[in-house]
Amino acid sequence: MSEAHATAFPDLALSHFELYVRDAARMEAFYTACLGFIVTDRGAGADAMVFLSRNAGEHHQLVLNPRPSGRPTDSPLDHISFRVADLAGVRRFYQALRAEAGVAVDAVSHGSTWSIYFRDPEGNRLEVFADTPWHVDQPCRFAIDLERDDAQLLAFTEQQLRGRPGFRPVAQWRREHGEAFGER
Repeated sequence: MSEAHATAFPDLALSHFELYVRDAARMEAFYTACLGFIVTDRGAGADAMVFLSRNAGEHHQLVLNPRPSGRPTDSPLDHISFRVADLAGVRRFYQALRAEAGVAVDAVSHGSTWSIYFRDPEGNRLEVFADTPWHVDQPCRFAIDLERDDAQLLAFTEQQLRGRPGFRPVAQWRREHGEAFGER
């Protein structure tokens, strides 16, 4: 890849992995007791996703997702996620992927992020996202239109989130969880 091509894209930082697991309780116990992760969120019900982190600045660095019945067992990985600094970065990757023949791109919000999901040529699922200014309890997912301008997308996202469990500014969520990570 040429240096000029590489600089046409925004910085991309590895953010988190989502793993399919057979025994979420056992995996949660391992990651908390042996690696010091803290549960930051969890879905509802017996087959709930578990969100874990070791960093107050990251809502989750690892997601444990109980394997849906019928899911092939050849890979425990649901997706690899990359963070960009802002919505413009998400849009830059979105445009590049849409220009590539045969690449399907799904644009969604998880409340705390604006995300695009797509697959590489070998079928591995990837996510590129930027943070929104809000937190909501997870899991949360709804479609977004990246053709909207920033102000429209911001207003639409906030309208979708108001009234959802855990809705608050992300800075408030980080302050509330900072002590759990040993921050004062």
